[in-house]
Amino acid sequence: MDERVARQWERRQYGNMAVIGNGVDIIEVRRIAEALEKYGQDFLQRILTDKEIEEAQKHATFHEHIAGRFAAKEAVFKALSNERLTFLDIEISNENNGKPICSLRNNKGGKDILLSISHVKNYAVASAIVIQKTD
Repeated sequence: MDERVARQWERRQYGNMAVIGNGVDIIEVRRIAEALEKYGQDFLQRILTDKEIEEAQKHATFHEHIAGRFAAKEAVFKALSNERLTFLDIEISNENNGKPICSLRNNKGGKDILLSISHVKNYAVASAIVIQKTD
């Protein structure tokens, strides 16, 4: 497949929206718990914004919540494979109904990210789809 065809295949058009990329990630919750035990607050401050840390501390399922956020950020990295982002460039919050929202620092090009996060006792998984208006 030549490069032109590959780019067309990569970027799907849906009305006035184009899918730029998608990503998925899964992580074992114990890996997050072990990193927190080993590195403590330094680990949290490397992967979460201050706002995300404050929100996470409110959850009874703290390790699962952190694992979900970690998986979500990894899914965003995969969906935006050509972007130079750090964990702190991505902030995940929730709407009042619980729907996760992803914000990118310095979001050039007006990309929107559709995000889904799920976690249970042992695993967290997330999916990210990056879309952009094509007007």
